[in-house]
Amino acid sequence: MEYEPFEMVLLKLLLIIIFCLKLISTKPETIINELTLKLYIKTHIYYGFSKETFEELNLKTNQPKLLIFNNISEEFKADHDEPVLIIMNMEKDLDFNLITVDVLKSYFTDRQYNDILLIDTNKNEEKSYMEISKAYWDAGFSYILIYALQKEQLWSLRPYPYLEMIPTDLQKYIKSRDNRNLKGYPIRVLVTNDPPHCFVDEEASPNSKDRYKGSIIAMFKLFAQHLNATFQAVPFPGLRRYTTYECLNLVQDNETDACGSIFIRTYKYPTSQPVRLNRVAIMAPFGNPIDKFYYFFRPFDSYVWIGISLMVVYVCLMGSLLHRWRYGKLDVGQYLLLAVQTLLTRELSLPQCSGGSKLMLLLLLFAIGFVLSNLYVALLSMMLTTKLYQRPIENLADLKAANVSILLQQHNIRPNSIYGSSEELRERFLLVEEELHKQRRDGLDPNYAYVDSEDRMDFYLYQQKFLRRRRMKKLANPVGYTWAVQVIRQNWVLERLYNDHIQRLFESGLQNKLVEDVHELAVKAGFLHFFPTQGQTIEPLRLEDIVMAAMVLGGGHALAGICFLAELTHSIQ
Repeated sequence: MEYEPFEMVLLKLLLIIIFCLKLISTKPETIINELTLKLYIKTHIYYGFSKETFEELNLKTNQPKLLIFNNISEEFKADHDEPVLIIMNMEKDLDFNLITVDVLKSYFTDRQYNDILLIDTNKNEEKSYMEISKAYWDAGFSYILIYALQKEQLWSLRPYPYLEMIPTDLQKYIKSRDNRNLKGYPIRVLVTNDPPHCFVDEEASPNSKDRYKGSIIAMFKLFAQHLNATFQAVPFPGLRRYTTYECLNLVQDNETDACGSIFIRTYKYPTSQPVRLNRVAIMAPFGNPIDKFYYFFRPFDSYVWIGISLMVVYVCLMGSLLHRWRYGKLDVGQYLLLAVQTLLTRELSLPQCSGGSKLMLLLLLFAIGFVLSNLYVALLSMMLTTKLYQRPIENLADLKAANVSILLQQHNIRPNSIYGSSEELRERFLLVEEELHKQRRDGLDPNYAYVDSEDRMDFYLYQQKFLRRRRMKKLANPVGYTWAVQVIRQNWVLERLYNDHIQRLFESGLQNKLVEDVHELAVKAGFLHFFPTQGQTIEPLRLEDIVMAAMVLGGGHALAGICFLAELTHSIQ
């Protein structure tokens, strides 16, 4: 009887142990346990079309589990936190597996970063693995792991730079989850002319990376550069400003991943994480020139004019009463003409009265006539040599007092309904066509006021940087606040990375720097133009410059005519 050498027996025994260990280590339970340990999984979610689907799985573990065979999406959102591991058995029919993707997408909205383990107990081909994984990728699920039970092989999806299925093991899969190198993967962003968030440099070549600019576009470009991805612009037809619904349609049709503008955050559509509070401001006239006609009343304010009128009435009344007390009759006309003479700085002819009364009357008429009239003439002469402007508008009350309307376009209606404008503000709104609104706002027409996001107002106010006197100003008190977000694709695979990116920009202060740099970029691109600086030149005399003088002359002749007719009538009588 021959015995095998001890070394040969030991080698066979070692091979048998390795084979047994391989069988044990490749069981689905072992893979699930290792993924749970490495990825800090909190909950196991088993999904199937019926309860019989779970019979082949080992559910005797201490890990919290959730068996899904009907729609419990609301319960899942409320009671289960990330991270979770979704475990499913693959069906023989490819169509059933694709239907499962649509169902999971409805269950796990905004939960696309969960790991999905598909266990194939059948002999499906590698080609079907690719089709199923691509369906999961299109639905927003990027962490897909397929375990072929009979072949004892793990497969994972490698998305960059293009989608492909590769054989892997748990260590490689866990390491690849944190991959930040997208290897040129395109990030599609909808672009149009919507400054300062996005605008097109028409002078740049169509293939130039600097053709599209704006604060939001700069954020997406930095995001693509950070991940070694490619910024891919998707121009909106006509390059006009698109509405929220037009953006949503393109995102839902998978024509773009995100929209390069600012939107108001609601829960009706997917958006990026809000990190910056956008103030809604009013751009009002700085102070329009006053017509020459009103210069006649500008040296004194209303209180001084009222005081002068009361003093004239006082002189007339007191002089008439003193005249009645001394001579027995009222002579109102004499004292009224006397008060008017003092205002016109004419020669005074005081009536006969006692020494004390005459002195008091002289001092009073001197204060009214000589001092005030000469002060009025001096102030008026000074005003005629320059331009007078209205007082700057500081708040809504000043806006109402100046009777200035706030131009509104269709794009502004929904934001105003979101942040809740006041009744005092709404009564100043004037809805106009978008083209007219754009023409007035871009040119800073001081006959109207405008309401929009603060960064947009700062963008257009930058045009008056070199003016000696500004046309418009931004009111200090905002009329509302909104979260500034971008519309993104539902379950976008890069959503978490993009949210982390804008969070870093906000915390570092770089986001404000990008907003400020847009002004100079727009000037260089020819999209924004500085207003010409007013020159100190002599202007020719215009008709409006002599309106006040003509009215004063006409008023004087009219009064002279009235006095002449009164004297003529009195002499005839």
